[in-house]
This record gives sequence, C-alpha cells and structure tokens, in this order.
Amino acid sequence: MIDYLSDAQLIHGVIQQRLQQTTADRRAQGKTGGGQPGREHSSLNRAVVVAAVGALEAFNEDLALTAQPLDPQATPPSDWYKIDGKSGMVQTPSPYNLRKMFWTFFRYDPTTVWDWVVQVAPAEIGRGSAWRVAAKQYQGSDASTFLDAMVKVRHGFAHQDKAQKPPAFPGIATLTPKDKISIHSHHATNALSVLVQFAVLTTHGLSDYLSVSGSFRWSSRMTDARWEELLKGTPAGALVSTTWKAAPSL
Repeated sequence: MIDYLSDAQLIHGVIQQRLQQTTADRRAQGKTGGGQPGREHSSLNRAVVVAAVGALEAFNEDLALTAQPLDPQATPPSDWYKIDGKSGMVQTPSPYNLRKMFWTFFRYDPTTVWDWVVQVAPAEIGRGSAWRVAAKQYQGSDASTFLDAMVKVRHGFAHQDKAQKPPAFPGIATLTPKDKISIHSHHATNALSVLVQFAVLTTHGLSDYLSVSGSFRWSSRMTDARWEELLKGTPAGALVSTTWKAAPSL
C-alpha cells in the first residue's frame, strides 16, 4: 500500500503546498483566513481520490494472492474467477466486488471489520455551512457506503457517465446545486487515510480468520510515508499501536 498510494500522496502534497502558499500570500497582504482555493484545487482533490481507488484495487489483489497459498480451500470455483489480470474480480474495487472476491476464495466477509474515522464539514451532515471539519466514524454498512461513493467518484471522473447519478456521502464527496461532484481538500485527505485504515483492518481480519501465525511490524517506510498522520485517532491506529512490533503511539 505504501507504493500504491505514492502517486496519490504526491498529488496531495502539491495541494497542501498550494494551500499554504495561498494562506501565506493573504497574510502578507494583512488578510485573515486561508482564502478561497483556486478552481484547479477541485480537480487536484479529485485526482487524489482517483489515484487512491487505483491503489485500493492493486492492494486487494496482492492481499488475496498472498493469502491464497495459506488456505488449502482457497481455489476458484472456475476459470471465470480471477484475482488479478484483465478479468480480475476487483478491477472496479467496489465494496460488493471486494466482498465477493474474499468470499469466493476464503469464505471471508471483510466488511465485518471495516471501521473508519474521517473528517466531515458541518454542512455535509446538515449542521450549518462552516468549513471547520470534525471527526466522524463509519462502521459496517456505513463504512461500505463510504467506500462505494469513493469508487464511484473515480468512475464518474474516468467515464463521465451522465446516466449514473453522481455520488454524495459525508467525508468523501458532495454535490453542487447542479448535481456536479465536488471534492474538497478534506475529502482528498480522507481518501488517503481510509485506504491505510482499510489496509490495516482488512489484513488483520483476514489474517485472524485464516489463523495465520506471527505478528505485524511497523517499518521505517511507513513512517516516511506519513502513515502516523493517516492512522492517528482511528481504530486501525489503535490496533497498530497495541499489537504491532515497534509501532508508534497512534
């Protein structure tokens, strides 16, 4: 996941630099607040979500392929069922397809362990129009719906499918009055954070289900990839802190 998320994180870094420069320029002029981001920020934010969804597909393929030799029963019912390749089951990594793949090969339902904490703006949950964000937790079907909306953002951006209603879900996408997808900076940050939370929780869940021995270890690459920021204050972060070797306090 570190490698797969690198493009999304690089784009996200550019966004943060631009926002910081805008704030610095305004303060130099004696103005307060961060100011209105430029129109290009919406496209950059969406690009982060699109790249993150690509990482979601690749990671789940790797996870299933790694787990398959550990489970003697993990054989496909026919050649129609492929984990990876051009006919892979999660080329569109919707929660439905992810669930189907893990159930087909392992009889495991990953949605039972999905539990994300994200940032939402009050306006997204009907509490005013201020842009100060606050934490919100999604579990079970709500966590699945969040992930589904995230995948649909990628689909809408890549295919411009006017027949499909644009997604909207607090923390990952909002709609303009003209039903256009609007992706803000906290949505982009949430996409990165949820992907890392997903990686930790789904891997732990499958490992426990298959009774895989051993333990997980925090690596310096995770620190370099700023996973601490993405996991802090989340159930996945708490799991890492309490069970992984050499893990930081999250």
